Amino acid sequence: GHFARGSGPTELLAWNGYKMGAQICYESLFPKFSRDLANLGAQFIVNVTNDSWYGTWQEPYQHFYMTLARGVEFRRPVLRVTNTGISAVSLASGEILERSPIHEQWAGVYEVPYLKNPPSTFYQRWFWLMPCLLWGGLVVLLVLGFIQRKRAPLTAS
Repeated sequence: GHFARGSGPTELLAWNGYKMGAQICYESLFPKFSRDLANLGAQFIVNVTNDSWYGTWQEPYQHFYMTLARGVEFRRPVLRVTNTGISAVSLASGEILERSPIHEQWAGVYEVPYLKNPPSTFYQRWFWLMPCLLWGGLVVLLVLGFIQRKRAPLTAS
């Protein structure tokens, strides 16, 4: 089989009145995917992943923190469930309520504050603007560096 990109999230998981935006594995690494979930009205981000191929080195931690970043960007709590990596419950602010040690079984019941109808964040509304700002800032820095270099007197060594 071949892997191909899907159309992105088109609906949310609904259970007991909760609207959850599901991410499978590395979908959590792509801000646009999380933005689409937030635009659909997700109250939570639920990330289910298999981090077993990473071993115990840095990748499980990197994947964990990148997933939490999606919650902060869109102000949604994150429920992360892994088979061997780091499972966690975090608030929309990024504060971690609880997290599992790597490669250990873990379970819990938590009260997670959430907004029934979360407002759009600045990042969510102006998502397209961020790359423009970053590229624009890079161009400004390069031009300033070029100008400064041209103005600097040449010194003999």
